[in-house]
Amino acid sequence: MGAWNRRWCERILSFCGLCLLAIAFVIGLGVVMHLLGLSRLVDFERSYWLVGRAITFNSLMGLQVLLFSMAIMLALAPVLLLDRHVRVDVLHGRLSRRGQRWLEMVGHLGFALPFFGFLLLPAWRFVERAFLTGERSTDGGLNDLYVIKALLPLGIVMVLVALLIAITCLLRGRTPREVAHG
Repeated sequence: MGAWNRRWCERILSFCGLCLLAIAFVIGLGVVMHLLGLSRLVDFERSYWLVGRAITFNSLMGLQVLLFSMAIMLALAPVLLLDRHVRVDVLHGRLSRRGQRWLEMVGHLGFALPFFGFLLLPAWRFVERAFLTGERSTDGGLNDLYVIKALLPLGIVMVLVALLIAITCLLRGRTPREVAHG
């Protein structure tokens, strides 16, 4: 994987962490609006991308969903490549390094690659339909909901690329983590 790719993975994960921090700020802002009895925070004279003509309590809730979606979908691939994901299987820790690599190869080829591969087309159609119909919130929330939905196929593509990188590393006899850390 190399140091260059590891730095990119770390940058993406840092961005995801900032998204999670921003969620806390947006939630806090929503709580203050609720306590003050405000349903609209700011009104604009013209319409802006994503928020329309106002920032409302409902658009803040939509922003939480957007930030959470970004944090989760963008973090999947770097977490896989840096081998920071949670392992549920009880075999992995008991196997030799070679056995662990074999088990990961079976998991990637037999489960993860087909799952994310089959998920990509429906995810793309989900976004395409939202874009073509101009889907937007009906309760004063966010406009352009395709932006939130587009994070699904983006994250899937990133995971597929990460899986191909991981499989390539495993075929060369090393895990992505071993390649990343020399």
